[in-house]
Amino acid sequence: MRENMVRTQVYLPRKIHEQLQARAEKQGLTLAVQIREALADYIERVESEADDGILHADDPIFQLIGSVSSKEGDLSINHDHYLYGWPKRETTDSRAASRLRERSTDYRTPRKKAASRRRRK
Repeated sequence: MRENMVRTQVYLPRKIHEQLQARAEKQGLTLAVQIREALADYIERVESEADDGILHADDPIFQLIGSVSSKEGDLSINHDHYLYGWPKRETTDSRAASRLRERSTDYRTPRKKAASRRRRK
């Protein structure tokens, strides 16, 4: 095992050194073993998180979209109110909400004519 090792010197803060020494005495480990294990865990974690931090289309989080419904109509706006009890950002009786409701009921998409009703030239 020694042939696969590279000797290095690292300065540790006194408090961490003391904690490692105490842990070594309790668990029967050396400082070197603890440091190697900690660094191996660190490298494994960093490499697993090493992607660009951007969600990709195959991320399982996207499967949650649309999977939850609520009787509250303003859940996306006032989620902090429902989760933490914070004041609502917008009440359902506000002007903006009223205008949105009016627009949504007045707006109708034009219907396409049936194929049989179209004129042929």
